[in-house]
Amino acid sequence: MTYTLLSTPSGLRVSRDADGAIIPADPANADRRAYGQWVANGNAPTPPPTPTLDEMKTQKLAALAERRWRAEGAGVTVGDIRMQTTRDAWTPLARLHQRALADPQFACPAWKLGDGAFISIDNATLVAIGGVVEAHVQSCFVREKEIAALIAAAPDAAAVAAVDIESGWPA
Repeated sequence: MTYTLLSTPSGLRVSRDADGAIIPADPANADRRAYGQWVANGNAPTPPPTPTLDEMKTQKLAALAERRWRAEGAGVTVGDIRMQTTRDAWTPLARLHQRALADPQFACPAWKLGDGAFISIDNATLVAIGGVVEAHVQSCFVREKEIAALIAAAPDAAAVAAVDIESGWPA
């Protein structure tokens, strides 16, 4: 019996070579115990294949998109109002913002905040909030574009690994 390590988005997994079965991480599982005994007997699983440069870039770009998604949804504060900036929140807010820009008399009589509180938003505040949220979301995409260019230009695996996707995001 032999085993191979597989690289997955959630980490390394163990696969039994004979049938391709994924071995659960549960120490009470009989297959996991057999694998553990196999390793204890001095055996080592086949390491996962080394990804190509293009595969590394694709993986890094996927991680970057996830990082942008988290930054985009982190929220913003306008005055003393904390606004959610997830897609579910800012999509209807963008519609209200457009109405407020088109009609200076328009106001939002009820908006539910992330903490569950309801507020009324006057026209001027609605215009300000919409502008800040729009700028926040756009700055997240700008940051993603900047980092994506670094990934695309990386000449080798070390350069791809060195691209920092965690820093420089809008707060």
